[in-house]
Amino acid sequence: MSNFRKEEDSRELYRRVLTASIALFIKKGFENTTVIDIANLSGVPKSKIMYEMRSKEDILCMLVTKFLGGVTKASDAAAKKLTDDRVLIFIANEVLQLYMAELNEDMRNLYLSGYSMQKTSEEVLKRRTNIMYETFSDMFRGFALKDFYETEIASMGIMRAYMSVPCNESFTIEQKAKRLVIMLLRIYKADEKILNDALAFIEKIDFDSLARKTVESFFSELEIKVKELS
Repeated sequence: MSNFRKEEDSRELYRRVLTASIALFIKKGFENTTVIDIANLSGVPKSKIMYEMRSKEDILCMLVTKFLGGVTKASDAAAKKLTDDRVLIFIANEVLQLYMAELNEDMRNLYLSGYSMQKTSEEVLKRRTNIMYETFSDMFRGFALKDFYETEIASMGIMRAYMSVPCNESFTIEQKAKRLVIMLLRIYKADEKILNDALAFIEKIDFDSLARKTVESFFSELEIKVKELS
């Protein structure tokens, strides 16, 4: 019983810290948020936060990992209703991330922090490497995991670059998504059929609606209402 209580208390501590952290990261930005800010909002002492989570970047890394897991779950569910093609399922995940970063500047900045900070970017890179390995290993039988890791350094840079540039009337989110798909698949030397199939496939999913639902689901899990962050 005591062990169960400790686990319950630990989950609640992490939930409170993560909830406070993402609210502050969105409102103030990662750089302008301090651990003291997180402690004050969460009600968890700074010493306890540092003991359990070590640093502000470690907190961001936890959030990014949790967030990307939710994104993958959402994109996989939408894509697998339409196909079992691993390349198309992967493309859906990439495009959904692009749409989520385009929801507002706060979300864009949170994504860019995750793709830029040392610990978080390494976590993202490892995650992307594993996804690419699972997706393209049959097409590149001579590629080891190390080769995918090295290739993903460039692929991840492309994703970050597209996220960092806001859309406008002359460069819509739909155009950006297509350009991203073309660039990512060309890195892996996909043939024209795969490329055209991918471009046609992304038009079958309402990514704008899916992005909003994914964000709401993530915040709901942390018991944050989206309107509280505006």
